[in-house]
Amino acid sequence: MAGRKIGGLLAVTLVALVALAMSSCASMSPKQCQSADWRAIGDSDGGGGYPMSRLDAHAKACAKLAITPDPNLYAEGREQGLKRYCTEMRGFSEGRYGRSYSYVCPQPAEAAFLGGYVDGERVFRAEQRLRLAKMDLSIADQRADKRARQADGVEEELRNPKLTEEQTRELRDRLARLRRERREAIEDGRRADEAIRDAEREVDDLKNRFSGHYGWW
Repeated sequence: MAGRKIGGLLAVTLVALVALAMSSCASMSPKQCQSADWRAIGDSDGGGGYPMSRLDAHAKACAKLAITPDPNLYAEGREQGLKRYCTEMRGFSEGRYGRSYSYVCPQPAEAAFLGGYVDGERVFRAEQRLRLAKMDLSIADQRADKRARQADGVEEELRNPKLTEEQTRELRDRLARLRRERREAIEDGRRADEAIRDAEREVDDLKNRFSGHYGWW
């Protein structure tokens, strides 16, 4: 009986969480729909690099309130926003932070945007490799330390004079395995450390190459 009650509570909680998640995905809140300035919303969306289909998401969000977006005002505002978005500097920023591009910029602005975006992507990938290498090193060090502690524990057990031959053999096998795994972890850490140095050099090279054009970051 208690299990069914707990299960029911969990189900209700899950439904509530799903509903909350769905509501949080709406592009606009009911309050925003009621006070919507569609030109300003278009300007904001354009400045964020959203495609025109973003208006469909707003229409869906406001449909329950019987509020329909003004596509003309939205398009006018979005065009102004895109002028801020479709620049080489913004392209570099978007690429560097790993953001996607929806191919919203008109020519010739798109060429400049994409030039910056490609440069930014190079920085993003280099910094990502650096982060992953540091994570690999941390994991390897933790694994090596854990195996060392475990090996110390087994060595302590082996000092017990009351051990049988079979127990001694099992402990020695375990100790050999732990020592081998520690050596493997140390080798993984060495490779990760090399990867860190390589990634750091790449990031520094890109900074020196791009800082004069895009500014230091």
